[in-house]
Amino acid sequence: MHVHLTQYPYFEGTSMVPDPSLLDELARDYSTEHGDGAPVTKFLFASVPVTLFDRIFAADDPMRLPVGAYLWLYHLSGYYGGLWLRGELLRSGHNRMMENVNLPQTAEQFGDEVGRAQAVLARVAGDVLSYNEESLFDRPNPENPDVPIRGLVDLFGYNEGYMLQIVEKPPEGLVTPAGIVVCPADPVEGPLFCEYRTSRLAALRRFDPVAEKLRRGDRVYGELAARIAPVQAPGIARGRTVWDGQLDVQGFEQEAYEQLLDISSAFLETVQATALATVQAVAERDERTGRQAATANAVMTVWLQSYIVGLTDGRAVGLPRFEA
Repeated sequence: MHVHLTQYPYFEGTSMVPDPSLLDELARDYSTEHGDGAPVTKFLFASVPVTLFDRIFAADDPMRLPVGAYLWLYHLSGYYGGLWLRGELLRSGHNRMMENVNLPQTAEQFGDEVGRAQAVLARVAGDVLSYNEESLFDRPNPENPDVPIRGLVDLFGYNEGYMLQIVEKPPEGLVTPAGIVVCPADPVEGPLFCEYRTSRLAALRRFDPVAEKLRRGDRVYGELAARIAPVQAPGIARGRTVWDGQLDVQGFEQEAYEQLLDISSAFLETVQATALATVQAVAERDERTGRQAATANAVMTVWLQSYIVGLTDGRAVGLPRFEA
């Protein structure tokens, strides 16, 4: 089993390391589990990142993993996922503003993307607990004072709101799979927590006790919960707004709609695990979990940024395919 890649943005000179053999190994494992007819989109957009997150959260020292290759795989997953979504948004007939957006990634932008991840990885080897605390909440952006650097709490809230919006308002005439995601009505009732019908991230269950401590308000967890809910709530509102006007799933076909739900729930699971792991690291002064959480956050920055790159790349680029 081989994954044939099409054109994608990549520039030499960073810590990102292409590793086609690792990609093909993951493809063989996926094919063994799901059969030869399984779509490459579900493999690359959800299975690959979830599998690698589980490896990060299982590692005593995640920096001993081939992190450079992981950055490459998250870059591929994000870029092609964004490219796929762009195509579906345009095909729906409801997102014509996308047609005029064509911003292929430059070498400088690529270097900045990998550099941001590398800066996080450098903190893993240093005072990781300080980074963990910084990464939870928004912080000032020296490059743009009007737009803060978003933290994990906001990232979870935004993607929770976006997910709930497309679940509650599916394309006209289509059906949302029952119970695909269930979240507390108010983050005060359960900060940083949702439940998933198709839960795939094994590491997520490890952090259920952390979510419960936040919900109960146990000691330092209560102090963190009091700071989390007021940040998560506006993130949810912003996620709903973006997908109730700026972007629109109306006009999606059932297969494409379910594919979007699959990608979105996989991403929300990983953000939830990373955020809860970070909370545990901060509350318990747990450096091992802190290193795992920071490494997960580093690769997530590439995944998310590459997704935006694909979404805004207007060139005619095909999606990867499996080859025997």
